Amino acid sequence: MTTETTLGYAKAVVELATAEGALDTVEDELLAVARAVDGSDELREKLGDIRLPLGQRLLFVESDVLSGAHPATRAGLAMVIAAGRAGDIGAIAHEVARRAASSRDEELAEVTVAVELDDDRRAALKTALERVTGRRLDMKITVDPEVVGGVRARIGDTVIDGSLLKRLTELRTRIGA
Repeated sequence: MTTETTLGYAKAVVELATAEGALDTVEDELLAVARAVDGSDELREKLGDIRLPLGQRLLFVESDVLSGAHPATRAGLAMVIAAGRAGDIGAIAHEVARRAASSRDEELAEVTVAVELDDDRRAALKTALERVTGRRLDMKITVDPEVVGGVRARIGDTVIDGSLLKRLTELRTRIGA
């Protein structure tokens, strides 16, 4: 859920990254961190536990995991964690990516596939999605084996779900299984 507060933090991160000339890098790194936090109950709980001293929560930002991250990425994460907004990292990262795409006159396309795509398949998928939507897209791809096959894409409020998982779910519904 995107709130005014989330939008405010995203705007601050975008401004910081832009000032450092690293908006593309920061957007990619934040999305990767958001996926990692989303995929780890332990990490999500640690970062969001305001009962832990702030220094302990901020150790994540200085950890080996983020040692190669751009300083603007680490600064943005530190700001969000220190403000007790670690639970909003995913929404903030999404909004940063959306604003970064907009700054390039593109629209954010969040694409989920079952397996990693090579460069040729990425380019073909991007071309197909741009043709279907009539928009220039900044494609962010996530690999999720649960998709089984096919593609699921969210572009603004539009969802294109051609995944095998969706087809199987629809088939189960039709046959009453």
